Amino acid sequence: MKMSIKRITALIISLSLIFVFSSWAQQGRGRGRIHGTVKDEAGNPLEGVKIVAQHLKYNTTFESRSDKKGKWAIAGLGTGYFRITATKEGYAPVYHEMKVSQFSRNNPPIHFTLKKIQVRSLNSPAIEDEASLAIFEEGNNLFDQGKYQEAIPKFEEFLSKNPTLFHVHINLGNCYRELGDYEQALKHYQIVLDKVKETSGSYEGSEVAARALASMGHVYIKQGDLTKAREYLKQAVDIFPQDETLAFNVAEIYFKERQIDEAIKYYQLAIKIKPDWAPPYRQLGYAYLNKGDYRPAVENLKKFIELAPDDPQAETIRNLIPKLEELIKK
Repeated sequence: MKMSIKRITALIISLSLIFVFSSWAQQGRGRGRIHGTVKDEAGNPLEGVKIVAQHLKYNTTFESRSDKKGKWAIAGLGTGYFRITATKEGYAPVYHEMKVSQFSRNNPPIHFTLKKIQVRSLNSPAIEDEASLAIFEEGNNLFDQGKYQEAIPKFEEFLSKNPTLFHVHINLGNCYRELGDYEQALKHYQIVLDKVKETSGSYEGSEVAARALASMGHVYIKQGDLTKAREYLKQAVDIFPQDETLAFNVAEIYFKERQIDEAIKYYQLAIKIKPDWAPPYRQLGYAYLNKGDYRPAVENLKKFIELAPDDPQAETIRNLIPKLEELIKK
């Protein structure tokens, strides 16, 4: 009986590792689905917003548009890290980076809020509205097409006209990252961090700084340096602990490196931020299994099944739970 449990437990843990790091299968395509909403600053739904999801390794892109209720969805995604960008003429574009799983129907929803671009006034050096927006949109379109070298001068031109919008250095860094020029990519992400420090005094609570740090982490993921990737993603979570996907990504790296206690800490943070998101419960269950702590393992695996009863791993987990409960009784 014990041998059977060990074998099943080992199988589950192996499956979890495959799940965590099967990011590059099928050239970015698969059965994954993401969805969300787009609203303006007043909370009104925005129709016709272009949503682009780009696989950060293979550059495979998927596109959708928001409907009258501001809702959008994209299907056919593989497992891996994606950048999801929302753009609409007259609004400042925004993006979100996250890990998508094609094996889960519970990828977290992404809710965008777009801000109207203001025409420059005497007291506020904002952007040159339509002209600058067109330049930025062109840069984004070139990036979405994988034309990173051509996108760079567009983002540089935009910054020359709008130097206060320093977060666009992240866009430049992303171009260099996809070109494999990691030194230049890190340089631009660092500019963002320096500007945040200069204007705010610290990174604490800054979503822009968190995105820059997360982008640095993704550079190191592409280089295969999980130790440094974890370091930067952890910093991103620590300064902006409202992003469940950042916390989850840090936990995944700790789990892969067999630092189980640290993995547990960040899975729990992801759950605290978004209690109805299923994947952290499953991974937390696997983490406790790894430690031989069957009771919390069962509790979290049951919660996972409750939230994601149709997940491909749900049946295997259902079969495992009674055997773990028998061990708890002994």
